Amino acid sequence: MPADPASGRSGPQEVAVVRHPIADARNIVVGYELRFGGSIDLGDPAMDAKATSALLVEAFGDIGLETLAGRHPAWVTIARNFLVEIGPPPVRPDRAVLQIKAYHAREDLLQILQRLSRSGYTIALDEWEGDLGANVEELMSLCSIVRVDVSRIPAAELPRVLRVPKMQGALLVATEVGDHAAFLRCQELGFTYFQGEYFAQPRTFKHRGVATAGLGSLRRLNKLTSGDISFEDLERIISSDVGLSLKLLRYVNSAFFSLPRNVSSVHEALSLLGVRTVRRWATVMVLASIPDVPDELVSLGLRRAHMCEILVGHTTTEEREMMFTIGLFSVADALLDMPMADVLESLPFTEELQAALLRREGPKGELLAAVTAYERGEFPTLPTSDTRPTLAGAYRAALEWADETGRAIA
Repeated sequence: MPADPASGRSGPQEVAVVRHPIADARNIVVGYELRFGGSIDLGDPAMDAKATSALLVEAFGDIGLETLAGRHPAWVTIARNFLVEIGPPPVRPDRAVLQIKAYHAREDLLQILQRLSRSGYTIALDEWEGDLGANVEELMSLCSIVRVDVSRIPAAELPRVLRVPKMQGALLVATEVGDHAAFLRCQELGFTYFQGEYFAQPRTFKHRGVATAGLGSLRRLNKLTSGDISFEDLERIISSDVGLSLKLLRYVNSAFFSLPRNVSSVHEALSLLGVRTVRRWATVMVLASIPDVPDELVSLGLRRAHMCEILVGHTTTEEREMMFTIGLFSVADALLDMPMADVLESLPFTEELQAALLRREGPKGELLAAVTAYERGEFPTLPTSDTRPTLAGAYRAALEWADETGRAIA
């Protein structure tokens, strides 16, 4: 049974899947790696290939490739016996990158990979560690992309590991890039694409002040998040910012709302949508308008916010708003390039919210920790009930909502 987008709930055959962005040196997303959870592990060479086929069909058919990867190709790990027993995955060559783990490949697999390459599929060698034993070099010759987990290889060893892929002209992808220092090292080594948590980490430096744009954003966020803001206060805050006013009117008049008539003033927008909706939108817009912020980072904040809001269940509006705020501001340190503690010093958040964001403490902090663990592909479980959907269902609903919202505020 498919997931209900409104509630995030789904039937027992629900696929646990998460997408991890792959970006270039400018932090522009070029693809999404799909990682699946549950009892089936796509990286296990001993798994049942038919079960993998069923999982991929359900993921691409039920959830949809458009939802999972948008206009970008989906990078999918294919098991060693999958292609031999089943054949190509149920996706067009231009919509997927097939990841094959580096190992001793038999002749039957090499022949299949040759046919797939001639058919237009892009093949990536995954988890390359520099071992040229057996016929891995022959396997690599069929792969136009080589992925290296830089967290598992000492920095001094990386030039040796990259020597053969560079000789063959492969595009290099650094995976598990943990921070910006590692990102810069990988750039110097010749990697083209990057994957990891680095883009969601603040680039903090000693004695580095907050940029003027960041200070202005913090001031506006302070006003927007303080207590029960009134209709008049919100109208004054937005109206005093010409850019924010124009974006609000463009947003309200977009196809996202499909209103029967054009809205021409901030006052009219507030009257139609209500203080709560406009306040939430304005908070998102202030964060999204910070200069040099990757779109994917804004999307991550939106996804976390809606996922947290869904998972809190059928509780009070205030509780849902609080969880939305916690999810959204969990990326504020990376957006503003400053430590989270410094961000929170400038915002009128309660001790409960600060404990959740800083230390993942309390029920709200634990929920945020579960959401971020799910994003990493750890697939934790939460108690489910009529008021709390599954993490997998909430992630799927949040993915669609965040992508749609991101297009509307662009």
